[in-house]
Formats: sequence, C-alpha cells, structure tokens
Amino acid sequence: MKNLVKSLLDERIKSTIRSSEVYQGLYNKMHSSKLAVAGKRLDICANEIAIYLLQAGKEKYVLRDKICLEIGSGWLLTHSLVFYLLGAKKVYATDVDPLLQPENIFKAVSKSVSWSILDSLCTFEDRDIIRFRLNKLLSLKNYSLEALQDLGIEYIAPIDLSQKMPSEEKLDFIFSKSVLEHVPVKDVARLLENLVSSLSEDGFMFHLIHLVDHKNTNEKPFDFFIYQEEEYSRELQSRWGNRIRRSQWQQIFSNLKNLDSKFLFEWSCNDKELPEKIDSSIQYTDEEDLRITHIGVLGELTSLAKVKS
Repeated sequence: MKNLVKSLLDERIKSTIRSSEVYQGLYNKMHSSKLAVAGKRLDICANEIAIYLLQAGKEKYVLRDKICLEIGSGWLLTHSLVFYLLGAKKVYATDVDPLLQPENIFKAVSKSVSWSILDSLCTFEDRDIIRFRLNKLLSLKNYSLEALQDLGIEYIAPIDLSQKMPSEEKLDFIFSKSVLEHVPVKDVARLLENLVSSLSEDGFMFHLIHLVDHKNTNEKPFDFFIYQEEEYSRELQSRWGNRIRRSQWQQIFSNLKNLDSKFLFEWSCNDKELPEKIDSSIQYTDEEDLRITHIGVLGELTSLAKVKS
C-alpha cells in the first residue's frame, strides 16, 4: 500500500511539472526531434500503413481521392503524410492535445529512405505518382499549417472525437495507432459510435491498440493492473492506458450497431510477470487475456448499413 501511495503521489508531482507551459514546450520539441529520426520517420510509417492494409486484405484498395481521418496524429503527422502520398483528397489529422511540431516534420521526411517508401506503397498506388508526391514533400522546408493544408492535410487539435467529429463529411478511411487505449473507459463507446456514423459506404477503419502500461512499457507492462478503480482517474487512464483487455475490446466492437469488426492479429507478452494481485475492476477471461499486449482491429459497415446509406 505504501508503494502504491508513493507511486500516485510521484505521478501527481510529475503531472504538475508537466503542466508547466515551458516544460511542455521543451518536451514537445525534444521528443518530436527524437521521433523524427526513429519511430515516426516517414519510411517507417509508410511500411506500417502498407502492412496494416495488407493484413486488412486491402491489397487493391487505393486512397486516391479519398477522405481520411487520423486519430491521435501526434507531433509529426507522418501517417497523415503517408495518406497524402497515396493520393488522399483530404486528411483530417486530429489530436486531443495540440502536440504538432511543424519544424521537425522535414527531418522525419528527409531522414527517410526513399526507395523503402516507394517499395512499401507501390502496391496501392502507381510508383511514379508516389515518387512525384514524395519529391514535393522533400522540396518543402517549412511545414506550416498553410503548407499542410495545400497538401490536403487539415490539422485539428485539440478535439475530443467522443464529443464531435472534425467534419460532417463521410470518411473513407479512419486510422489510429496506439491511441484508443488512452481514451477514458467511459468515453470509448461514444467515440467509436461517432466513428461508425462517419464512415462512407465503402469506408473502413483500422486501429492498432496497445494494451500495456505506458508508464513502464518495457519493464513492467502489466503494472497498472494493481490500482483500484477509484484511484485510477481519467487522467491516469489517458496517460498510462485505460486497462481494457482484448476480450472487453471484442465485446465493445461487437456491440456497435452497423459495424462488422474483425480482429486481424494479436500479440502477447509472456516473459514479464503479472502482478500478484489484480484489481477486481479489471475485466478479463483468463491469464492469456491479461497478457495480450497488441490487437489490430478492422471495422467496416454492415451490408444492411450500406444499403441504408
């Protein structure tokens, strides 16, 4: 109990420091700079999108002239830039917090391996067209909001998609990576209902959901199971993860009207210890359900919903 209280107090102190505008500004600049040459490089994001589309069975699906939504676009918008490379007519890049650091976008583009981007995406669009668009990205030195809009990318933050959508337009592709696990439990169903109602007749959504404790993902990925429900606030759900397990996600998606959902893959972690005591508020079926760390979910409108639309 003492360790639990200390952990919560430490987190409150850190949260107070993080709320400082000066701290947040410095952190965003430094963090985005690191991401630009690592996990958010354009070639890495292009590879990811290609893999997800292939796993969703969308080998012949093209984003040319489509309207896309990225949920949780983060500091660099590089997944949204991939949608531009694939010919999207419009991309809504959204986030609950205004994290965008335009000055580091060019680094994420220029530090990428061009042939890797071309090889990854040419299954879904003509290679020469992708090269032309990539050269345009490389020619931009200033990724201002105006420059992004010229590419068809509209950045909207802050916005809470459980309360409203960025537009009344129907969406052809909705994408999120490591985002839905940060949505407070009480907001998840309403958010997904809004997404479903925004899908076009032939549109679809893909979500990669990361089910581990974001406070210490590598060393103690299941540590957040120990906290009692009344102690685990909306702030902690947003910061560390909402603790929803795979079986509960399946139930949530199954309960959505007008959506056919399919779990494309799941990954587990078996080399880290589970806590001795797991709070009773955690809904799970068995140990394997607790140990699942990632799920990939595809959602499309049901046939009846398509007829109605």
